Amino acid sequence: MKKLFGSLLIFSVALAGCSSSEDELRDFYNAFQETVQVEKGIGDATAEFEELEAEKAELQASLETATREELSEISAELVDNTDERMSQLDEEVSIMAESRSRMEAAEQYISEISNETSQEQAQSLVSAMEERYSAHGEMIGSYKTVLNSENDIFEYLGEEDISQDEVDERLNNLNEEYQQVQEDAQTFSDQTENVNEIKREIETRIEG
Repeated sequence: MKKLFGSLLIFSVALAGCSSSEDELRDFYNAFQETVQVEKGIGDATAEFEELEAEKAELQASLETATREELSEISAELVDNTDERMSQLDEEVSIMAESRSRMEAAEQYISEISNETSQEQAQSLVSAMEERYSAHGEMIGSYKTVLNSENDIFEYLGEEDISQDEVDERLNNLNEEYQQVQEDAQTFSDQTENVNEIKREIETRIEG
């Protein structure tokens, strides 16, 4: 009986240790999830950006039949539209900066995780998020390059003397910049999926 009791005691201690390790990982993960709450604000910025993109498309379509006087007016509206879209990008940058701040606050919990595997998972999630923040910065940078180029074109259309060849050349350059945006957006998407995969692994660990 004494031997059996001793075995049960060891088993209980082992379970307690496991539970403690899971709790430590859970504390980190709960703090990390603050980044998710913060980033929900990006949805509003994205919705506004898409509305402005639709407005831009309508204005561009109206250029086809515009008179010289109308061209100047539409040009000014397109410039304003570009400024507004740039503001939405800045809003997204601010949100991601706050997200990063919350993630850095969550890092303090990593050193308190006693289980090595759990600690490595937590650190892996932080590293993946760092790569994701970097990819987001690259994507926003490419987007701003496009918006600046669009702005230059729209301002040019409002000038007295414009050349179709000049417009075509600028549009060709713009298309190349759009391609960079698409590449950077794909990289950001891939990094986001990587983060989500690690999160699922941690969730399985703390819920199991």
